[in-house]
Amino acid sequence: MRLKDLQAALADYVAFLNGPRALQHWPLWEAQRLFQERWNLDAPDLAAMYGASLDSTQTRRYWSRDDYQPRQLMVRFMQQQPDFARQMFADLFREDKSVDGRMARFVFACDELLRDHQERHPHDKQTTHYHNDGYQIASLYLAFRYPEAHSPYAYLPFTRTLQRIGATDIPATHDLERFDKVSRTLFKFLQNDAAVQEAHSRRIDPTRDYTPPSMLIVYDFMCALS
Repeated sequence: MRLKDLQAALADYVAFLNGPRALQHWPLWEAQRLFQERWNLDAPDLAAMYGASLDSTQTRRYWSRDDYQPRQLMVRFMQQQPDFARQMFADLFREDKSVDGRMARFVFACDELLRDHQERHPHDKQTTHYHNDGYQIASLYLAFRYPEAHSPYAYLPFTRTLQRIGATDIPATHDLERFDKVSRTLFKFLQNDAAVQEAHSRRIDPTRDYTPPSMLIVYDFMCALS
């Protein structure tokens, strides 16, 4: 990346934060707080715990829309195979393993749960588990679980951000390891930019939202640039 391009992008992000669209993604900070408070893989009722962990008083569009229902289907999977679901989330959250390997295994495990679901309910027309969405929902789980280590992933905002900051060799397909490295670098710049932090703090409610450092701001930055 080129420093002058990154500095220009940071200035544009400050303008975004001071503009009318600054609240576009702020519900994620409330959702992250709720996830941090409620997530517990040892909960007796795994499905109920998962459903409560993915919640928001503002919007659920990141995991529940008319044509996108990963939360609803994962609840059904957990009701049918709670032990298997515990294991796959435990593996996803193993920080000593590579992020691309964990996400690939997680999607494969979802494939297995979908096949089991189709065998149990042969008349159900469900053909997708929604977690093969370019790793967006799996990365959201990681971001909510480890706020200072992971950002939600979206391919187009990521590649457009790389172009904007003067990076070379733009990935033509998903490159989660590179996304992870770039996100952590951008997080440091965003954390150290006083204007960014001041503008960001004005949209965060300490009585409602997650207030410690969070890489959700990297996702917001990338989406704002693209």
